[in-house]
Amino acid sequence: AALAEGEEGTTYFNALSWPRRALVKQNGEYGYAVLPPCGWSSEIDRTLPKYPVLVCPTWDGAILGNGLLTVELNRLGEIVGCELNGRRCLGVKGNEMRLYKDVPRKFDAWDIDSMYSLQRVDMGQNATMEVIEETPHRCALKVTRRFGKSVIEQEIALEAGASRIDFVTHVNWQETHRLLKAAFATGIHTDEAINEMQFGYVKRPTHRSRPYDADRFEVCNHRYTALCDGNSGAAVLNESKYGVSAEGDEIALTLLRAATCPDLNADKGEHDFAYSYYVWDGPFMESGVVREGYELNVPVTCAAGVAEAKSLLSVEAPNVIIDTVKLCEDGSGDMIIRLYESKHAATKTRLTFGFGAAQAWICDMLENPQQKLVVSGSGVDLELRAFEVKTIRVTRK
Repeated sequence: AALAEGEEGTTYFNALSWPRRALVKQNGEYGYAVLPPCGWSSEIDRTLPKYPVLVCPTWDGAILGNGLLTVELNRLGEIVGCELNGRRCLGVKGNEMRLYKDVPRKFDAWDIDSMYSLQRVDMGQNATMEVIEETPHRCALKVTRRFGKSVIEQEIALEAGASRIDFVTHVNWQETHRLLKAAFATGIHTDEAINEMQFGYVKRPTHRSRPYDADRFEVCNHRYTALCDGNSGAAVLNESKYGVSAEGDEIALTLLRAATCPDLNADKGEHDFAYSYYVWDGPFMESGVVREGYELNVPVTCAAGVAEAKSLLSVEAPNVIIDTVKLCEDGSGDMIIRLYESKHAATKTRLTFGFGAAQAWICDMLENPQQKLVVSGSGVDLELRAFEVKTIRVTRK
């Protein structure tokens, strides 16, 4: 709010290190906030999309399309058809809700036993679907599904120009000893799944042929889990659900559990979260999966008033991410910028400052200077190894 002036207009802020064209609603109308990396702007592009989003109800659900992605859903909110530029990018079904009996042998709230998948519970067919938004920029459906003592409400939305479909979810969860997953059969057959972790990813098998593979029936991920071959890929993105399983062509995100020990009513109540299904053509290196995962987790923010567009930091290479910007812990007033290479590819890039920089160093993670950098043209040149994390210390003019 300190950066925006006046009472008219709105200024939007982008905390991520690449430019964004974010869909925002202002005075009841959609437009695109045109935002520089690590910066802000009051500019709104109200041009209508070249290919508007359309929604078409069917006898058992609806079809969403934006000229790039076409998604067919049944009334349960399950994806039964998905095409990207005319290419099918789905196996049997996506967003299939699966409920399992979940009674671990030892630690009720901490463990998931491998046999859970053999104890599936019928959720029934009690569901309704309605169109809740129909604009050229965004269309959305609301699916309400009841099972047991619980209710799931999902806003299933598609934006213009997007190759991902979002599931904004509210659950009134009243189950006991149950585990809920959302499963996506991607149609992508590969030996390994790519699970994001801090500052990179780890690959894990999609088969259970060896004992140590079978033990990895449930693993962790941060913002995405992806399956890809050399020509295409699919990923399930999330912003708060970090347990996942991947077997064959399927990614199944764990949404909720219902332990009774040490808390008899653990997790019962209201839950709000979101996840997405994102597809692309081409190899993983050329995909936007890392950025899409970040954008789901870090929406733009806003403040009343207007401000001239400004970028504080930017980085050239699309696979290099600025993860942290902070003041130095020693109280000197120096700035710390931590960035990393996200796709396992050695990279040369340039970090540009939107402010006067007097000196810069490569530091260790305790912020001790190790190597002085040459500041030229308001930036520094960097080389990163695959998955390397670099900490840059900058003294401002």
